[in-house]
Order: sequence, then C-alpha cells, then structure tokens
Amino acid sequence: MLPEEMIFPQEESSFANQQTIPVEGGLLVVEDIGQSQYKVIRLISSNPGHYLNESYTPGRIIMGKPQL
Repeated sequence: MLPEEMIFPQEESSFANQQTIPVEGGLLVVEDIGQSQYKVIRLISSNPGHYLNESYTPGRIIMGKPQL
C-alpha cells in the first residue's frame, strides 16, 4: 500500500528532491532536505527483517550523503 500522495502527487516537483539509494538487501528512497540532510521516505525490500532496522524507518533524518 502507498499513501495517496505517492500515487496521485499534486505536482511533479514533489519528487524532484527524492533519490533512490541502494542499501544492503534493498533500496532506500530519501528526500534531500538541505544542509547535507536526507529524510527517509521508504524502504523497498523483499526481506521482512529489513523493515525492523531503525536506520530505515520513514521520517528518520540522515546526516551527510546517505551511506547505509
């Protein structure tokens, strides 16, 4: 399931600051919020155990270039 905002975005620019970054066993979608900070948007993984990793929690702020 995805939030309505992801399926029907208001503007295409809402995805302009997002990047997909490979992480161990999956992909991490992050949003550049400035000053070398990135906010985790979602994790894409087929391993249910990855969703228990607090580093991949949506809303988490990552400092610097994401290297997880």
